[in-house]
Amino acid sequence: MGRVITFAGLPYREAATGVKRAPITGGDMKEMSAEVIRVARGAALTEDVPEGSDRYLFTLTGGATVSGRGRSLALAEETFAVIEEGTTLTITNPNAGETTLISVLAPPANSPKRPGFSGGIVAAARATTPVHAVPAEKKQRIYFVGKGAAASERAHAMIVVYDKDTVTSLHMHPNAESMFVFLSGKTRFTVGGKDVIVERGQATYFPTGDRHGLRVAEGDGVSFLEFHVPAAFVTVKD
Repeated sequence: MGRVITFAGLPYREAATGVKRAPITGGDMKEMSAEVIRVARGAALTEDVPEGSDRYLFTLTGGATVSGRGRSLALAEETFAVIEEGTTLTITNPNAGETTLISVLAPPANSPKRPGFSGGIVAAARATTPVHAVPAEKKQRIYFVGKGAAASERAHAMIVVYDKDTVTSLHMHPNAESMFVFLSGKTRFTVGGKDVIVERGQATYFPTGDRHGLRVAEGDGVSFLEFHVPAAFVTVKD
């Protein structure tokens, strides 16, 4: 069943000096493993990306530097990074305040293998990545994985922007898991057959075949980061 997650209430544990992390997804998700990572000023986290997995990072608040495979990239707030399997990755916070990142492994270690990203480390900022209008659906999309962005069969990732009267009716994905991380506005989301209001600082996730739908709850629109895993997903509407 789909779940609503509030980041402030998660059980954070210390992963390194000045670094805390907490899971977003649970054992009911088989294709992706997502977590929140909080990095204090000057702190760093180094770990390997498992073979067979893509690693995705999104700077929800603050900024970070990611390094690996001989590259070092600065990530401003709301920047998406894609890291190739087998990379020894270091995340550093060079800023004055704490940085909060969303981290996703797709798929988790020891899962069925699909061709993944093979470009080392790349990053794309929301502010400078092309916006694709979808007038028929009253929405805009900013692609990070798939659709001409970073190529991988392991996941599809994008920011979606809704107008005030955009509606996505109840539907499900019989061959993919989904996660939504809310960036702005208030969204009315159907989760487990009930309507809830979600906003920045929260996420929802849905196992394969779990029905969900969404619309703007109030104001002029909303935006959210959306994942589907694997990339070749099917949508079945009610």
